[in-house]
Amino acid sequence: MEQSKDVTDFFVSLAREFLDEWPLASLVCAYAGGSVGRREADAYSDLDLHIFVEGEDDPSCENRLFRGHVIQLQVQSAPTDEEVYENPWAWRYLKEAKVILDPEDRFTSWMNDMCAYMDSPAGKEKMFAQAKAEVDSFHEEAQAALREGFPYSAYLAAWAGWIGALQMSAVFQGHSLSDAQLYQLVQKAGRSDGMDGFFQETYQSIQDVQDALMVLADYRAHLRSINEGIEFVLATENDWLVKRKVQRLQERNQLDMAGFLLFSEAIWLYQSVDSDEWLENHWADLPAELSLSLQKLGFFQADGPLLAHLRHASAEIIAEIDC
Repeated sequence: MEQSKDVTDFFVSLAREFLDEWPLASLVCAYAGGSVGRREADAYSDLDLHIFVEGEDDPSCENRLFRGHVIQLQVQSAPTDEEVYENPWAWRYLKEAKVILDPEDRFTSWMNDMCAYMDSPAGKEKMFAQAKAEVDSFHEEAQAALREGFPYSAYLAAWAGWIGALQMSAVFQGHSLSDAQLYQLVQKAGRSDGMDGFFQETYQSIQDVQDALMVLADYRAHLRSINEGIEFVLATENDWLVKRKVQRLQERNQLDMAGFLLFSEAIWLYQSVDSDEWLENHWADLPAELSLSLQKLGFFQADGPLLAHLRHASAEIIAEIDC
């Protein structure tokens, strides 16, 4: 615990030094999210730095290298009370925010008020309804994909619905947004799709993990070569950040969780560059060898019974949530 506190304090100081050297005249406040926000940072953590600004500018994300560390910088307009009240599920990450800079002492009290709302019966009810609607939407998308003849896309959407249900459990019962908390629930629940033990069976050695890491790096590099204007997601710094997270898990001998992380990263890349296309169409535009390698990271084909199973499993998880 002491080590986590020390590393968290280091990143908080790093963020303040960064803001001193790169000031924003329109800054309202800045906060750290992720492991730093949760006070769980370790030697392998990076810094997710969020900045709220005055005005109506479009949100922006970029990687900044500062004193040997990657800062994932996200800048957006300061939200209003009404925005949080209207869509509290989208703002749940405020509950794990660590204030870095609050020049006019506005954000800290505002954040406390918003978190109090999210913890209130009305706030929880609205968050629950919004989260459940997202889960249901994924399962509807899965049915549509299968009807149109895209079984890989159907599987991915249904699996996303199941993961969404587990995220609901993590938030409402585990009170955490961490990847580690989510994967613990994945392990406890089993794959729930007929592929139980996939990550444990696939990632039995460090070499297995390194091979998958190379596939992911090749995938990002290829997408970078054919896409413009998507610099944040496709930046080479993200390969370094993923490698660091994998190193952490390898040291802990959590190779299966490393596989889960790499699978999740591949999904993030696909959805960031080609979310309007079915997964099969996206793969068809890739080099054949790369497409085949990606499929081995955890993508499967679904049929009607499997979709029904995943939808039922999601409903069971949600029914057990007491919020």
